[in-house]
Amino acid sequence: MKIGLALGGGAARALSHIGVIEALIAHDIPIDVVTGTSMGAIIGALYAIDPDIGRVREKLLAYLASDVFAQGRLDFIRDKDLLEGEGLYYRFSRLARRGLFFTATLTRGSFISEETVERNFAALVDDIDIRSTRLPFAAAATDLRGGREFVLDQGNLRRALAASCAIPGVLPPVPWGEMQLIDGGWIDAVPIEPALHLGADLVIAVDVARDISELEHGRRALDIIFRADTISRYALAREKLARADIVLRPAVQTLHWADFTQPEKAIACGREAVESSFEEISRLLRFRRLKAWLRPPW
Repeated sequence: MKIGLALGGGAARALSHIGVIEALIAHDIPIDVVTGTSMGAIIGALYAIDPDIGRVREKLLAYLASDVFAQGRLDFIRDKDLLEGEGLYYRFSRLARRGLFFTATLTRGSFISEETVERNFAALVDDIDIRSTRLPFAAAATDLRGGREFVLDQGNLRRALAASCAIPGVLPPVPWGEMQLIDGGWIDAVPIEPALHLGADLVIAVDVARDISELEHGRRALDIIFRADTISRYALAREKLARADIVLRPAVQTLHWADFTQPEKAIACGREAVESSFEEISRLLRFRRLKAWLRPPW
């Protein structure tokens, strides 16, 4: 029986995925297939390339402490947006009203330049094909032109990760054939179906998104529009999560999405999510293994 791990997007909150993997491995729960969206795709890819979570953790933390990452300007967004509001669209609109994104959005396609993105992904992963990873891996992206999900399971890994992480307005869309790809979270926040297509018999999903009831909402027309968009995305995500056998939700709600200065706190939340659900995970694995063993060979 192959176990798939589907890692959701969530920027800094997705660092909890490291703790999830650490705890699963500590409990001798193997990971055979990995998929991810946005930051979940980055961590998933690093683990698929080198299935040693200690080395993955070391590499990622070194990158977050590097000058290359510091030049990415996410700290600027965090410092100007300490009070989180209603989803990404809401927060960006609030920043735009302050004029922080005004010049960038009028003169180019994103707040962070394509050159900066390329430099960051070059520092993170080798220039290889997705099919070269040691574990089967796929990243989810959204096709702007076709209006659909696009699963990246072959092709250049760096460009695939850049596409899966391309938050609209913040990071540039990535050309891929005839498509323009952006962050997969707009359609598939936690890519469970891709894990099944890669051969997983059981999928553990890790969702680091905030619950919609925890998000504030305003009374102005623009706030209502963004709230409606958030509801739509939330409903779609819940529907897709229903395909998972187990859903883990690390308690990372208090962490700012752009604050990468507390990685250990996020990682600890991931470990705790596994520990609190371990009995459920263990029960399901025993049941599935017994079911597979009893299945007739014909």
